Amino acid sequence: MSDMVPMGIHANSWLANALARLDDGQDIVLVTVTATKGSSPRDHGSQMLVTTTGIWQTIGGGALEFDVMARARKMLASDDDDEWQRQYMTVILGPDMGQCCGGQMSLLLEKFTTKQAGALAALAQQDHHGHMLAHPLESGVPLTLQSAQSSFDEAVFMAPAMPRQTPLFIYGAGHVSRALIPRLDGLGFDIFLVDIEAARFADDLGDNVQKLLAKTPEKIALRAPQGAVHLVMTHSHSLDEAICLQLLMRGDFAYLGLIGSKSKRARFAKRLAAAGVSPAMLDQLVCPIGISEINGKSPAHVALSIAADLAIWQQLREDPEQLVNEA
Repeated sequence: MSDMVPMGIHANSWLANALARLDDGQDIVLVTVTATKGSSPRDHGSQMLVTTTGIWQTIGGGALEFDVMARARKMLASDDDDEWQRQYMTVILGPDMGQCCGGQMSLLLEKFTTKQAGALAALAQQDHHGHMLAHPLESGVPLTLQSAQSSFDEAVFMAPAMPRQTPLFIYGAGHVSRALIPRLDGLGFDIFLVDIEAARFADDLGDNVQKLLAKTPEKIALRAPQGAVHLVMTHSHSLDEAICLQLLMRGDFAYLGLIGSKSKRARFAKRLAAAGVSPAMLDQLVCPIGISEINGKSPAHVALSIAADLAIWQQLREDPEQLVNEA
């Protein structure tokens, strides 16, 4: 058993997924949205992998994505074995191509073959902190990892080597967490699932989930990184309280949610205040969690409600003006 919190390469990054496919003998094309103008289905920086038989992630779906997938597969089918092959294109999203957005997107298509697996693996092993990947727009130039403070010309698109993921700690590997984890896919979380018994963990939780088996989950809460999201939903009220107390005394979390009713929150608040938690910090404890519009009690309903609540919280954190505009 370990109370340490492991950190490493993001399994949900394009680079990790590309290496997995290359290791499986599949050539790939990475599609990156390098710029947008007006209304568009995805933001700049969005990425998608295309193989001859499938895709990973999306650049917005519809006719645009169908056309880009065809272009990517044409690159894959080409006999040209030159390394670092690229295509750059700008698309008007209008009725002529079956898109109703009406904006504009610039896209970079980069072909990676199994011959380049070693170069990509070397990039993945480097320290990415404070660095960006430089994606040249022209063919024949390798990817490089550069300092985020460097200056670059317009012939290079700079993108994070790894996605900006928010650490999310879920305490309790029960039925709600099992229903919740799949609904968090694509929302930008690195998920750490914490429990005291190995038998509670489901067999297949996904590549972006790390299981943390701990005798004392509150120690995980103590050692979690600053700015993390925490969802407390263990089998034990006393354990829930111990975890919440640890986090509220630290006070450096981004979000703290406790599963339960308003009466549970009232009982917890009274005991936590007696333990020394300030009223200001108690106000940061979200309980019940989830949105009121989804009030079913099945694990699927509860999980969907929590996922929606987190998605709204995340969106407002990234764009606080939305809250002002909607008020």
